[in-house]
Amino acid sequence: MGTNATVVVIVLAAVAVGVPGLVLLPGAGGSTFLLAAIYAVGGMLALGNAYLLILQATVTQDRRLLWAAAGFATLLGIYIVRSIDPAVPGTPAADVDLRLAAALSVTWLLTLPITVLTATLPRQQLWLFPVPLVVLSAAGWAAFETPLVRGSDVRLTGQGRGVLLGCAVMGVLAALWWRQRVPKGNRGVWGWVGAALLLTPMVAVLRGFSLGRHDPTSWPALAVELVTLVVPFTGLYIVSLRGYLRQARHWHELEAEVRRLRASSALLPGLSITPEDDAGLPESDEVADLIARADNQVALQPVYDLATMKVVGQEALARFGGRVPTDRWFRAAVLHGQGPELERLTLAKALATLASMPADQFLAINAAPACLHDDKVLELLEGSDLARLVVEITEHDAVNDYGLTREALAVLRTRGALIAVDDVGAGFASLRHVLLLQPDVVKLDTSLTRDVHDNQRQLAIVTALVRFSTEVGATVLAEGIEVAEQIPALLDAGVTLGQGWHLGVPVQQGTTV
Repeated sequence: MGTNATVVVIVLAAVAVGVPGLVLLPGAGGSTFLLAAIYAVGGMLALGNAYLLILQATVTQDRRLLWAAAGFATLLGIYIVRSIDPAVPGTPAADVDLRLAAALSVTWLLTLPITVLTATLPRQQLWLFPVPLVVLSAAGWAAFETPLVRGSDVRLTGQGRGVLLGCAVMGVLAALWWRQRVPKGNRGVWGWVGAALLLTPMVAVLRGFSLGRHDPTSWPALAVELVTLVVPFTGLYIVSLRGYLRQARHWHELEAEVRRLRASSALLPGLSITPEDDAGLPESDEVADLIARADNQVALQPVYDLATMKVVGQEALARFGGRVPTDRWFRAAVLHGQGPELERLTLAKALATLASMPADQFLAINAAPACLHDDKVLELLEGSDLARLVVEITEHDAVNDYGLTREALAVLRTRGALIAVDDVGAGFASLRHVLLLQPDVVKLDTSLTRDVHDNQRQLAIVTALVRFSTEVGATVLAEGIEVAEQIPALLDAGVTLGQGWHLGVPVQQGTTV
Protein backbone atom coordinates (compact mmCIF):
# COMPACT_ATOMS: atom_id res chain seq x y z
CA MET A 1 0.00 0.00 0.00
CA GLY A 2 1.50 3.33 -1.02
CA THR A 3 1.61 6.46 1.10
CA ASN A 4 -1.34 8.13 -0.71
CA ALA A 5 -3.48 5.02 -0.35
CA THR A 6 -2.63 4.87 3.35
CA VAL A 7 -3.77 8.46 3.89
CA VAL A 8 -7.05 7.78 2.05
CA VAL A 9 -7.78 4.69 4.16
CA ILE A 10 -7.08 6.52 7.43
CA VAL A 11 -9.26 9.47 6.41
CA LEU A 12 -12.09 7.10 5.50
CA ALA A 13 -11.69 5.49 8.94
CA ALA A 14 -12.07 8.91 10.55
CA VAL A 15 -15.21 9.59 8.51
CA ALA A 16 -16.66 6.18 9.41
CA VAL A 17 -16.17 6.92 13.11
CA GLY A 18 -16.94 10.64 13.17
CA VAL A 19 -20.06 10.89 10.99
CA PRO A 20 -22.31 8.77 13.26
CA GLY A 21 -21.30 10.86 16.27
CA LEU A 22 -22.14 14.12 14.47
CA VAL A 23 -25.26 13.14 12.53
CA LEU A 24 -27.07 10.44 14.48
CA LEU A 25 -27.12 12.13 17.87
CA PRO A 26 -30.31 13.91 18.94
CA GLY A 27 -29.73 17.18 20.70
CA ALA A 28 -25.99 17.12 20.08
CA GLY A 29 -24.13 19.72 22.05
CA GLY A 30 -20.53 20.92 22.19
CA SER A 31 -19.38 17.97 24.31
CA THR A 32 -21.00 15.54 21.88
CA PHE A 33 -19.17 17.05 18.95
CA LEU A 34 -15.94 16.86 20.92
CA LEU A 35 -16.59 13.19 21.67
CA ALA A 36 -17.19 12.54 17.98
CA ALA A 37 -13.87 14.21 17.16
CA ILE A 38 -12.06 12.17 19.83
CA TYR A 39 -13.53 8.93 18.54
CA ALA A 40 -12.59 9.86 14.97
CA VAL A 41 -8.98 10.53 15.99
CA GLY A 42 -8.93 7.28 17.99
CA GLY A 43 -10.18 5.32 14.99
CA MET A 44 -7.52 6.88 12.75
CA LEU A 45 -4.77 6.04 15.24
CA ALA A 46 -6.03 2.48 15.71
CA LEU A 47 -6.00 1.88 11.96
CA GLY A 48 -2.63 3.60 11.60
CA ASN A 49 -1.06 1.36 14.24
CA ALA A 50 -2.51 -1.72 12.54
CA TYR A 51 -1.09 -0.66 9.16
CA LEU A 52 2.38 0.08 10.52
CA LEU A 53 2.51 -3.27 12.33
CA ILE A 54 1.45 -5.05 9.13
CA LEU A 55 4.26 -3.23 7.30
CA GLN A 56 6.77 -4.29 9.94
CA ALA A 57 5.48 -7.86 9.85
CA THR A 58 5.81 -7.94 6.07
CA VAL A 59 9.46 -6.97 6.05
CA THR A 60 10.52 -8.81 9.23
CA GLN A 61 8.37 -11.92 8.65
CA ASP A 62 7.33 -11.80 12.32
CA ARG A 63 3.74 -13.05 12.31
CA ARG A 64 3.25 -12.09 15.97
CA LEU A 65 3.16 -8.49 14.82
CA LEU A 66 0.23 -9.38 12.56
CA TRP A 67 -1.60 -10.70 15.60
CA ALA A 68 -0.98 -7.43 17.47
CA ALA A 69 -2.11 -5.52 14.36
CA ALA A 70 -5.42 -7.41 14.54
CA GLY A 71 -5.91 -6.09 18.07
CA PHE A 72 -5.40 -2.47 17.00
CA ALA A 73 -7.66 -2.96 13.97
CA THR A 74 -10.46 -4.21 16.23
CA LEU A 75 -10.26 -0.99 18.25
CA LEU A 76 -11.46 0.81 15.10
CA GLY A 77 -14.70 -1.17 15.22
CA ILE A 78 -15.11 -0.40 18.93
CA TYR A 79 -14.71 3.33 18.25
CA ILE A 80 -17.33 3.17 15.52
CA VAL A 81 -19.83 1.57 17.91
CA ARG A 82 -18.98 4.03 20.68
CA SER A 83 -19.54 6.98 18.34
CA ILE A 84 -23.20 5.98 17.86
CA ASP A 85 -24.38 7.44 21.15
CA PRO A 86 -28.07 6.55 21.68
CA ALA A 87 -28.66 8.95 24.53
CA VAL A 88 -28.05 12.48 25.73
CA PRO A 89 -27.70 13.37 29.43
CA GLY A 90 -31.08 13.80 31.09
CA THR A 91 -33.02 11.48 28.76
CA PRO A 92 -34.63 8.20 29.90
CA ALA A 93 -32.13 6.25 27.81
CA ALA A 94 -29.17 7.59 29.83
CA ASP A 95 -28.95 4.50 32.05
CA VAL A 96 -28.81 2.19 29.01
CA ASP A 97 -26.20 4.44 27.45
CA LEU A 98 -24.15 4.24 30.64
CA ARG A 99 -24.14 0.44 30.63
CA LEU A 100 -23.26 0.40 26.92
CA ALA A 101 -20.33 2.71 27.67
CA ALA A 102 -19.21 0.35 30.43
CA ALA A 103 -19.39 -2.71 28.15
CA LEU A 104 -17.49 -1.01 25.35
CA SER A 105 -14.84 0.28 27.76
CA VAL A 106 -14.26 -3.22 29.09
CA THR A 107 -14.01 -4.57 25.55
CA TRP A 108 -11.56 -1.80 24.62
CA LEU A 109 -9.38 -2.58 27.66
CA LEU A 110 -9.27 -6.32 26.89
CA THR A 111 -8.80 -6.23 23.12
CA LEU A 112 -5.08 -5.51 22.77
CA PRO A 113 -3.92 -7.48 25.85
CA ILE A 114 -5.82 -10.62 24.82
CA THR A 115 -4.68 -10.48 21.19
CA VAL A 116 -1.08 -10.09 22.38
CA LEU A 117 -1.36 -12.93 24.90
CA THR A 118 -2.71 -15.22 22.15
CA ALA A 119 0.03 -14.23 19.68
CA THR A 120 1.70 -17.65 19.90
CA LEU A 121 -1.43 -19.68 19.19
CA PRO A 122 -1.00 -22.02 16.20
CA ARG A 123 -2.07 -20.21 13.07
CA GLN A 124 -1.43 -20.75 9.41
CA GLN A 125 -3.88 -18.44 7.70
CA LEU A 126 -5.02 -14.86 8.21
CA TRP A 127 -8.60 -15.96 8.72
CA LEU A 128 -7.61 -17.29 12.15
CA PHE A 129 -6.83 -13.79 13.42
CA PRO A 130 -10.45 -12.83 14.26
CA VAL A 131 -10.91 -15.87 16.56
CA PRO A 132 -9.88 -14.14 19.82
CA LEU A 133 -11.67 -11.00 18.65
CA VAL A 134 -14.98 -12.85 18.44
CA VAL A 135 -14.40 -13.99 22.02
CA LEU A 136 -13.76 -10.37 23.00
CA SER A 137 -16.99 -9.23 21.39
CA ALA A 138 -18.92 -11.87 23.30
CA ALA A 139 -17.23 -10.77 26.54
CA GLY A 140 -18.17 -7.16 25.84
CA TRP A 141 -21.85 -7.89 25.33
CA ALA A 142 -21.87 -10.12 28.41
CA ALA A 143 -20.50 -7.16 30.36
CA PHE A 144 -23.32 -5.02 28.89
CA GLU A 145 -25.88 -7.36 30.44
CA THR A 146 -24.09 -7.25 33.79
CA PRO A 147 -24.90 -4.29 36.09
CA LEU A 148 -21.44 -2.71 36.28
CA VAL A 149 -22.75 0.69 37.36
CA ARG A 150 -25.54 2.12 39.51
CA GLY A 151 -27.65 4.16 37.18
CA SER A 152 -26.97 7.76 36.33
CA ASP A 153 -24.89 8.53 39.43
CA VAL A 154 -21.93 6.87 37.65
CA ARG A 155 -20.97 4.82 40.71
CA LEU A 156 -19.35 1.44 40.14
CA THR A 157 -20.78 -1.67 41.73
CA GLY A 158 -18.38 -4.03 43.46
CA GLN A 159 -18.56 -6.28 40.42
CA GLY A 160 -17.75 -3.34 38.19
CA ARG A 161 -14.65 -2.49 40.19
CA GLY A 162 -13.56 -6.12 40.00
CA VAL A 163 -13.96 -6.18 36.23
CA LEU A 164 -11.86 -3.06 35.78
CA LEU A 165 -9.23 -4.37 38.19
CA GLY A 166 -9.10 -7.54 36.11
CA CYS A 167 -8.62 -5.44 32.95
CA ALA A 168 -5.74 -3.59 34.59
CA VAL A 169 -4.07 -6.83 35.66
CA MET A 170 -4.55 -8.27 32.17
CA GLY A 171 -2.80 -5.25 30.65
CA VAL A 172 0.18 -5.57 33.02
CA LEU A 173 0.52 -9.31 32.37
CA ALA A 174 0.31 -8.79 28.62
CA ALA A 175 3.00 -6.08 28.75
CA LEU A 176 5.33 -8.35 30.79
CA TRP A 177 4.67 -11.31 28.49
CA TRP A 178 5.36 -9.18 25.42
CA ARG A 179 8.57 -7.79 26.92
CA GLN A 180 9.94 -11.22 27.82
CA ARG A 181 9.56 -12.42 24.24
CA VAL A 182 10.94 -9.34 22.50
CA PRO A 183 13.55 -10.46 19.93
CA LYS A 184 16.97 -8.87 20.23
CA GLY A 185 17.54 -6.22 17.61
CA ASN A 186 13.80 -5.63 17.23
CA ARG A 187 13.15 -3.85 20.50
CA GLY A 188 11.94 -0.70 18.75
CA VAL A 189 8.86 -2.22 17.14
CA TRP A 190 8.01 -4.51 20.05
CA GLY A 191 8.73 -1.80 22.60
CA TRP A 192 6.07 0.54 21.24
CA VAL A 193 3.41 -2.15 21.44
CA GLY A 194 4.57 -2.84 24.99
CA ALA A 195 4.18 0.86 25.84
CA ALA A 196 0.55 0.73 24.67
CA LEU A 197 -0.05 -2.32 26.85
CA LEU A 198 1.41 -0.60 29.92
CA LEU A 199 -0.89 2.39 29.41
CA THR A 200 -4.09 0.30 29.34
CA PRO A 201 -4.08 -0.28 33.13
CA MET A 202 -4.07 3.52 33.58
CA VAL A 203 -7.21 3.71 31.45
CA ALA A 204 -8.80 1.01 33.62
CA VAL A 205 -8.00 2.94 36.80
CA LEU A 206 -9.44 6.16 35.40
CA ARG A 207 -12.53 4.29 34.26
CA GLY A 208 -12.94 3.28 37.89
CA PHE A 209 -13.89 6.86 38.70
CA SER A 210 -16.34 7.27 35.82
CA LEU A 211 -17.86 5.13 33.11
CA GLY A 212 -20.22 7.79 31.81
CA ARG A 213 -19.39 9.29 28.46
CA HIS A 214 -20.87 12.66 29.39
CA ASP A 215 -19.61 12.93 32.92
CA PRO A 216 -16.69 15.37 33.37
CA THR A 217 -14.58 12.69 35.09
CA SER A 218 -14.69 10.55 31.92
CA TRP A 219 -12.51 12.96 29.94
CA PRO A 220 -9.19 11.95 31.57
CA ALA A 221 -9.89 8.32 30.66
CA LEU A 222 -10.55 9.32 27.06
CA ALA A 223 -7.36 11.39 27.02
CA VAL A 224 -5.25 8.47 28.21
CA GLU A 225 -6.97 6.21 25.66
CA LEU A 226 -5.74 8.52 22.92
CA VAL A 227 -2.26 8.62 24.47
CA THR A 228 -2.30 4.80 24.47
CA LEU A 229 -2.74 4.96 20.68
CA VAL A 230 -0.61 8.04 19.98
CA VAL A 231 2.51 6.62 21.68
CA PRO A 232 2.81 3.41 19.57
CA PHE A 233 1.72 5.20 16.39
CA THR A 234 4.43 7.84 16.79
CA GLY A 235 7.11 5.30 17.60
CA LEU A 236 6.13 2.85 14.88
CA TYR A 237 5.93 5.62 12.31
CA ILE A 238 9.41 6.91 13.17
CA VAL A 239 10.86 3.39 13.04
CA SER A 240 9.12 2.67 9.73
CA LEU A 241 9.97 6.02 8.16
CA ARG A 242 13.63 5.68 9.11
CA GLY A 243 14.03 2.17 7.77
CA TYR A 244 11.32 0.96 5.48
CA LEU A 245 8.54 3.15 4.11
CA ARG A 246 10.13 4.62 0.99
CA GLN A 247 12.53 1.73 0.51
CA ALA A 248 9.75 -0.85 0.94
CA ARG A 249 7.81 0.71 -1.93
CA HIS A 250 10.83 0.58 -4.22
CA TRP A 251 11.61 -2.94 -3.02
CA HIS A 252 8.16 -4.18 -4.08
CA GLU A 253 8.57 -2.45 -7.44
CA LEU A 254 11.92 -4.18 -7.98
CA GLU A 255 10.47 -7.54 -6.99
CA ALA A 256 7.77 -7.09 -9.61
CA GLU A 257 10.32 -6.12 -12.27
CA VAL A 258 12.57 -9.10 -11.55
CA ARG A 259 9.55 -11.37 -11.50
CA ARG A 260 8.47 -10.11 -14.95
CA LEU A 261 12.00 -10.52 -16.28
CA ARG A 262 12.18 -14.13 -15.14
CA ALA A 263 8.70 -14.87 -16.48
CA SER A 264 9.76 -13.67 -19.93
CA SER A 265 13.16 -15.42 -19.78
CA ALA A 266 12.64 -18.93 -18.49
CA LEU A 267 16.24 -19.85 -19.34
CA LEU A 268 17.79 -16.64 -18.06
CA PRO A 269 21.56 -17.21 -18.10
CA GLY A 270 23.47 -17.33 -14.88
CA LEU A 271 21.01 -19.35 -12.85
CA SER A 272 22.43 -22.28 -10.92
CA ILE A 273 22.27 -25.54 -12.83
CA THR A 274 22.36 -27.60 -9.63
CA PRO A 275 19.02 -28.86 -8.34
CA GLU A 276 17.32 -26.78 -5.65
CA ASP A 277 15.74 -29.71 -3.81
CA ASP A 278 17.43 -32.08 -1.37
CA ALA A 279 17.59 -35.07 -3.71
CA GLY A 280 21.08 -36.47 -4.14
CA LEU A 281 22.69 -34.38 -1.40
CA PRO A 282 25.73 -35.85 0.38
CA GLU A 283 24.83 -37.96 3.40
CA SER A 284 25.53 -36.96 6.97
CA ASP A 285 28.58 -39.23 7.29
CA GLU A 286 30.01 -37.80 4.06
CA VAL A 287 29.71 -34.25 5.42
CA ALA A 288 31.26 -35.34 8.72
CA ASP A 289 34.16 -36.94 6.83
CA LEU A 290 34.67 -33.76 4.78
CA ILE A 291 34.86 -31.70 7.97
CA ALA A 292 37.18 -34.20 9.67
CA ARG A 293 39.63 -34.25 6.72
CA ALA A 294 39.81 -30.44 6.71
CA ASP A 295 41.58 -30.58 3.35
CA ASN A 296 39.40 -27.99 1.67
CA GLN A 297 41.10 -25.21 -0.26
CA VAL A 298 40.44 -21.55 -0.95
CA ALA A 299 40.30 -19.85 -4.35
CA LEU A 300 40.64 -16.06 -4.57
CA GLN A 301 38.90 -14.09 -7.32
CA PRO A 302 39.87 -10.44 -7.82
CA VAL A 303 37.40 -7.58 -7.48
CA TYR A 304 38.03 -4.54 -9.70
CA ASP A 305 37.18 -0.88 -9.54
CA LEU A 306 35.53 -0.63 -12.96
CA ALA A 307 36.41 3.04 -13.44
CA THR A 308 40.15 2.62 -12.82
CA MET A 309 40.44 -1.13 -13.57
CA LYS A 310 42.46 -1.53 -10.40
CA VAL A 311 42.18 -4.59 -8.15
CA VAL A 312 40.68 -3.45 -4.84
CA GLY A 313 39.91 -6.78 -3.21
CA GLN A 314 39.58 -10.55 -3.43
CA GLU A 315 36.66 -12.86 -2.80
CA ALA A 316 37.44 -16.11 -0.98
CA LEU A 317 35.66 -19.10 -2.52
CA ALA A 318 35.54 -22.53 -0.85
CA ARG A 319 36.79 -25.51 -2.85
CA PHE A 320 36.11 -29.07 -1.67
CA GLY A 321 37.23 -31.01 -4.74
CA GLY A 322 35.29 -33.82 -6.38
CA ARG A 323 32.16 -33.50 -8.48
CA VAL A 324 29.72 -32.25 -5.84
CA PRO A 325 29.20 -28.47 -6.23
CA THR A 326 30.20 -26.30 -3.28
CA ASP A 327 26.67 -25.03 -2.64
CA ARG A 328 25.40 -28.62 -2.38
CA TRP A 329 27.91 -29.36 0.38
CA PHE A 330 26.69 -26.37 2.36
CA ARG A 331 23.05 -27.31 1.76
CA ALA A 332 23.72 -30.85 2.98
CA ALA A 333 25.58 -29.58 6.05
CA VAL A 334 22.60 -27.39 7.03
CA LEU A 335 20.18 -30.27 6.43
CA HIS A 336 22.20 -32.62 8.65
CA GLY A 337 22.78 -30.09 11.41
CA GLN A 338 26.48 -29.66 10.59
CA GLY A 339 26.28 -26.20 9.04
CA PRO A 340 28.16 -24.34 11.81
CA GLU A 341 31.10 -26.79 11.68
CA LEU A 342 31.47 -26.47 7.91
CA GLU A 343 31.12 -22.70 8.07
CA ARG A 344 33.87 -22.45 10.72
CA LEU A 345 36.17 -24.70 8.70
CA THR A 346 35.83 -22.72 5.45
CA LEU A 347 35.99 -19.40 7.28
CA ALA A 348 39.25 -20.30 9.02
CA LYS A 349 40.85 -21.26 5.70
CA ALA A 350 39.63 -18.05 4.05
CA LEU A 351 40.87 -15.76 6.83
CA ALA A 352 44.31 -17.38 6.66
CA THR A 353 44.78 -15.91 3.18
CA LEU A 354 44.45 -12.34 4.44
CA ALA A 355 48.07 -12.17 5.61
CA SER A 356 49.43 -12.86 2.11
CA MET A 357 47.25 -10.26 0.36
CA PRO A 358 48.34 -6.68 -0.44
CA ALA A 359 47.54 -4.32 2.43
CA ASP A 360 45.37 -2.07 0.23
CA GLN A 361 42.97 -4.88 -0.75
CA PHE A 362 39.95 -6.20 1.14
CA LEU A 363 39.00 -9.84 1.57
CA ALA A 364 35.35 -10.81 0.94
CA ILE A 365 34.23 -13.88 2.87
CA ASN A 366 30.91 -15.71 2.63
CA ALA A 367 28.86 -16.28 5.78
CA ALA A 368 25.44 -17.86 6.22
CA PRO A 369 23.09 -15.81 8.45
CA ALA A 370 22.92 -18.55 11.09
CA CYS A 371 26.70 -18.65 11.58
CA LEU A 372 26.69 -14.99 12.64
CA HIS A 373 25.05 -16.14 15.87
CA ASP A 374 27.84 -18.69 16.49
CA ASP A 375 30.27 -17.44 19.16
CA LYS A 376 33.16 -19.43 17.64
CA VAL A 377 32.58 -17.82 14.24
CA LEU A 378 32.52 -14.38 15.83
CA GLU A 379 35.78 -15.18 17.62
CA LEU A 380 37.39 -16.09 14.29
CA LEU A 381 36.20 -12.85 12.71
CA GLU A 382 37.19 -10.64 15.63
CA GLY A 383 40.64 -12.22 15.67
CA SER A 384 41.25 -10.87 12.15
CA ASP A 385 41.73 -7.38 10.76
CA LEU A 386 38.03 -6.56 10.42
CA ALA A 387 38.83 -3.27 8.69
CA ARG A 388 39.92 -5.31 5.65
CA LEU A 389 36.96 -7.72 5.65
CA VAL A 390 33.73 -7.67 3.67
CA VAL A 391 31.26 -10.16 5.17
CA GLU A 392 28.92 -11.45 2.44
CA ILE A 393 25.55 -12.74 3.61
CA THR A 394 24.77 -15.88 1.61
CA GLU A 395 21.57 -17.89 1.27
CA HIS A 396 22.75 -21.33 2.37
CA ASP A 397 19.91 -21.05 4.87
CA ALA A 398 17.18 -18.51 5.53
CA VAL A 399 17.35 -15.50 7.81
CA ASN A 400 15.03 -16.58 10.61
CA ASP A 401 15.42 -13.46 12.74
CA TYR A 402 16.49 -10.25 11.04
CA GLY A 403 16.74 -8.49 14.39
CA LEU A 404 19.37 -10.93 15.70
CA THR A 405 21.24 -10.83 12.40
CA ARG A 406 21.31 -7.02 12.39
CA GLU A 407 22.59 -7.06 15.97
CA ALA A 408 25.46 -9.43 15.06
CA LEU A 409 26.34 -7.37 11.99
CA ALA A 410 26.33 -4.18 14.05
CA VAL A 411 29.08 -5.63 16.26
CA LEU A 412 31.21 -6.38 13.19
CA ARG A 413 30.55 -2.94 11.73
CA THR A 414 31.76 -1.20 14.88
CA ARG A 415 35.07 -3.03 14.40
CA GLY A 416 35.40 -1.79 10.82
CA ALA A 417 33.99 -4.64 8.74
CA LEU A 418 31.76 -3.98 5.72
CA ILE A 419 28.59 -5.99 5.08
CA ALA A 420 27.56 -7.27 1.65
CA VAL A 421 24.47 -9.06 0.37
CA ASP A 422 25.29 -11.70 -2.24
CA ASP A 423 23.39 -12.71 -5.39
CA VAL A 424 20.92 -9.80 -5.35
CA GLY A 425 18.35 -10.39 -8.07
CA ALA A 426 18.73 -14.17 -8.08
CA GLY A 427 15.90 -14.56 -5.59
CA PHE A 428 13.43 -12.42 -3.71
CA ALA A 429 15.01 -13.20 -0.32
CA SER A 430 18.15 -11.32 -1.37
CA LEU A 431 16.08 -8.20 -2.09
CA ARG A 432 14.61 -8.47 1.40
CA HIS A 433 18.16 -8.79 2.77
CA VAL A 434 19.04 -5.43 1.20
CA LEU A 435 16.00 -3.76 2.70
CA LEU A 436 16.41 -5.13 6.20
CA LEU A 437 20.18 -5.46 6.62
CA GLN A 438 21.11 -2.12 4.98
CA PRO A 439 24.43 -3.50 3.60
CA ASP A 440 27.51 -1.54 2.58
CA VAL A 441 27.91 -3.55 -0.65
CA VAL A 442 25.22 -5.02 -2.92
CA LYS A 443 26.40 -7.80 -5.26
CA LEU A 444 24.28 -8.16 -8.38
CA ASP A 445 23.71 -11.73 -9.47
CA THR A 446 25.27 -13.01 -12.71
CA SER A 447 21.82 -13.66 -14.18
CA LEU A 448 21.14 -9.91 -14.27
CA THR A 449 24.55 -8.69 -15.45
CA ARG A 450 25.72 -11.23 -18.04
CA ASP A 451 23.72 -9.75 -20.96
CA VAL A 452 23.36 -6.23 -19.60
CA HIS A 453 25.18 -4.75 -22.65
CA ASP A 454 22.60 -5.99 -25.18
CA ASN A 455 19.42 -6.49 -23.14
CA GLN A 456 17.62 -3.24 -22.39
CA ARG A 457 15.29 -4.85 -19.88
CA GLN A 458 18.17 -6.22 -17.83
CA LEU A 459 19.91 -2.85 -18.05
CA ALA A 460 16.78 -1.12 -16.74
CA ILE A 461 16.56 -3.52 -13.78
CA VAL A 462 20.26 -3.12 -13.00
CA THR A 463 19.82 0.67 -13.07
CA ALA A 464 16.83 0.40 -10.73
CA LEU A 465 18.79 -1.87 -8.37
CA VAL A 466 21.66 0.63 -8.35
CA ARG A 467 19.25 3.44 -7.50
CA PHE A 468 17.69 1.36 -4.72
CA SER A 469 21.12 0.41 -3.35
CA THR A 470 22.20 4.04 -3.36
CA GLU A 471 19.16 4.89 -1.23
CA VAL A 472 20.30 2.45 1.46
CA GLY A 473 23.89 3.76 1.21
CA ALA A 474 25.41 0.72 -0.53
CA THR A 475 28.06 0.37 -3.22
CA VAL A 476 27.10 -1.93 -6.11
CA LEU A 477 29.34 -4.81 -7.27
CA ALA A 478 28.46 -6.73 -10.45
CA GLU A 479 29.27 -10.43 -10.66
CA GLY A 480 29.60 -12.42 -13.87
CA ILE A 481 31.57 -9.99 -16.05
CA GLU A 482 32.62 -12.28 -18.91
CA VAL A 483 33.04 -9.90 -21.86
CA ALA A 484 34.52 -6.41 -22.15
CA GLU A 485 31.26 -4.95 -23.50
CA GLN A 486 29.60 -5.40 -20.11
CA ILE A 487 31.90 -2.91 -18.39
CA PRO A 488 30.79 0.36 -20.06
CA ALA A 489 27.12 -0.67 -19.75
CA LEU A 490 27.56 -1.35 -16.04
CA LEU A 491 29.41 1.93 -15.51
CA ASP A 492 26.60 3.81 -17.26
CA ALA A 493 24.11 2.12 -14.92
CA GLY A 494 26.07 3.31 -11.89
CA VAL A 495 27.90 0.09 -10.95
CA THR A 496 31.35 0.81 -9.49
CA LEU A 497 32.85 -2.62 -8.69
CA GLY A 498 32.96 -5.85 -10.67
CA GLN A 499 34.31 -9.38 -10.85
CA GLY A 500 34.11 -12.18 -13.35
CA TRP A 501 36.15 -14.43 -15.60
CA HIS A 502 36.91 -11.62 -18.03
CA LEU A 503 38.55 -9.68 -15.21
CA GLY A 504 40.16 -12.57 -13.37
CA VAL A 505 39.46 -16.25 -12.69
CA PRO A 506 39.48 -17.73 -9.18
CA VAL A 507 43.00 -18.88 -8.30
CA GLN A 508 43.29 -21.71 -5.81
CA GLN A 509 45.59 -21.04 -2.88
CA GLY A 510 47.85 -23.49 -1.08
CA THR A 511 46.95 -22.21 2.36
CA THR A 512 46.87 -24.65 5.27
CA VAL A 513 46.03 -24.04 8.91
